[in-house]
Amino acid sequence: MRWLLAAFVGVVLSASVQAASIEARLIRASNETDKPDEQLTKLEPKLKKVFGYRHYQQLGLQQGPLEENGQLRLDLGEGIVIFVTPRAAEKKGRMMDFEMYSGRAALVKSSVRVGHGELLVKGPEVGNTLLVVSLAVVE
Repeated sequence: MRWLLAAFVGVVLSASVQAASIEARLIRASNETDKPDEQLTKLEPKLKKVFGYRHYQQLGLQQGPLEENGQLRLDLGEGIVIFVTPRAAEKKGRMMDFEMYSGRAALVKSSVRVGHGELLVKGPEVGNTLLVVSLAVVE
């Protein structure tokens, strides 16, 4: 009977703890006069304010679970791969190590805090365009 009670308590506790996940977008910024990307409607004003380009296009989107003591690999397309390693959950967001690669070349390595909303990470400039990674924690 005790094992049944222990199993029930374990199921209840695991169901009450929500697992967080990370959502990452790869975005190309340019000054071309293309039509707006509808997938970025909510994020575009912030992108324009931070980077100043006129047009933004989503190139890739991936989401994965944040697991303590684990590293998450997200392939965003266009040869860009990111690695996210969660460190700590805080009131103002989550601390994590962030790495961005193009093939084997490391583009960005940093510790970041992803709070409520999106964190924008500037990537490499490719010709007249800029690659940007948007990170958001989904509870």
